[in-house]
Amino acid sequence: MNALRVCAIALLLAGATAAGPDVVVFPAGTTLPIRFLATITSGQIPVGARLRVQTMGSLVSDGCEVVPPYTQAVGVVTLSRGGRMFGGRGALRARFDSLEVGPHRWVAVTAVLDTLEYSSHKNLSDSGVAYGHHGSLAKRAVPVGLASVAGAAVVPVAVLGGYWLARPGGAARILAGEVGALRLTAPLGVAVGAGCRAAGPRWAPLTTAELPALPARTDTKEGKAQGDPINLVLLGSAMDLKGAFERAGWLSPLRGTVRTVTTEIVAGLDNQQAIAAPLSSQYLAGRRQDVAYELAGPNAKFRHHARFWQLDSTSPVWVGAATNDVGVTFNPFIGRFTHRIDPAIDDERDRIVQELEATGCADLINYLAVPGAVKQGRNHTGQRFVTDGRAAVIRLRPCEGPPTGLAGPP
Repeated sequence: MNALRVCAIALLLAGATAAGPDVVVFPAGTTLPIRFLATITSGQIPVGARLRVQTMGSLVSDGCEVVPPYTQAVGVVTLSRGGRMFGGRGALRARFDSLEVGPHRWVAVTAVLDTLEYSSHKNLSDSGVAYGHHGSLAKRAVPVGLASVAGAAVVPVAVLGGYWLARPGGAARILAGEVGALRLTAPLGVAVGAGCRAAGPRWAPLTTAELPALPARTDTKEGKAQGDPINLVLLGSAMDLKGAFERAGWLSPLRGTVRTVTTEIVAGLDNQQAIAAPLSSQYLAGRRQDVAYELAGPNAKFRHHARFWQLDSTSPVWVGAATNDVGVTFNPFIGRFTHRIDPAIDDERDRIVQELEATGCADLINYLAVPGAVKQGRNHTGQRFVTDGRAAVIRLRPCEGPPTGLAGPP
């Protein structure tokens, strides 16, 4: 433990929150939002492998942004166990030891995983161990029951039953693009300069007069304003839009065909990811979305997605509606199953803001109240939504060079 860390701990124990004018101490228990840059699976990634994540928030002290957002943390895998027989679940743990606190500036840190987007509290321990799902007896017994109903002989049913009941449980898996948080398990001291970057909004004032007229929500094919609320305004070319989302790891959905829809259904039944699954159409002034992007979740039930329309072919202004699919439900309005969205659609809007800013290809200009916005309601499939009625205005720019922050600690 270096002298800086010893000094920081001593002052913290004495009740100090800042070690003099040049060192700020963040106590154990402080959390920092992160995003995973690659998929990792227990039993496949070896113990000792180095692991890199991107931070999605800042560390603030007394109104000063001590550690800016969109830096990195690096750690090492200390446990990687695949699923065990008879439904035993896999396990994965990493200890994070390095944090980027500024350009080419790294400090030692002691931290573990605190939350994961797709892991419930019971599947993530206080010590940062992520577990896979249990291979439940009910799920493993279903194929045996089906074989019995189909009239299979006793011996094949017994063999099949032994195979399915002995199958291992799920591995622990963290997806590329999955968000979560780190938790400090020891105090962190960060040296700061004389200047202070004030925490809080960094955007300049903006009014609706500086933009074309914004629609409040999308339409149905018949022109009825019953779709999702408009909550994104992007300024830039089609190539800028494509480059920013692709660098963030989002993909364009595949066209809906018998093959792609069948693939999505099979993925849903098998509890697998549905990469670039087809996306239903919404309309604006009778026009289907020009482009759309999505980020797949752990299975076909979950995905983040946004649809965009260019307001005018001569103007680089795109309006979008972003929502987050969190399940599947039967929809009596259309007589079929459909994805269920998270009603708090502002969370999806803000996630996209962060993910595009993190690429280095976009900057948030401001949040803007949309004229005529419906703050509570349902879309054309009957999905309930709640919003503050604002759209995030984002300026895009060409993505040049490698993604920001790929250099590791010295």
